[in-house]
Amino acid sequence: MNAAQKAAQARLANQAEHYNQAQAKAAQAGPMHLITFWTNVCRKLAKDALENGDPAIANALAAHLNDFYRAHTQ
Repeated sequence: MNAAQKAAQARLANQAEHYNQAQAKAAQAGPMHLITFWTNVCRKLAKDALENGDPAIANALAAHLNDFYRAHTQ
């Protein structure tokens, strides 16, 4: 593994640790905090993909949210 790969791996590990800690903190604060946490994480994934020219994640998230809304309003 070269230096760039090691740096990328370390960055992903740091991000995972950060998200795990933030998720645990949100869960302790209550359901709405956990919902906000996951909403923000998913929006960031979609935004990053869009900035890289890939609309697939944003489209999948929008479809999932639409399905969720429909399932819980009927």
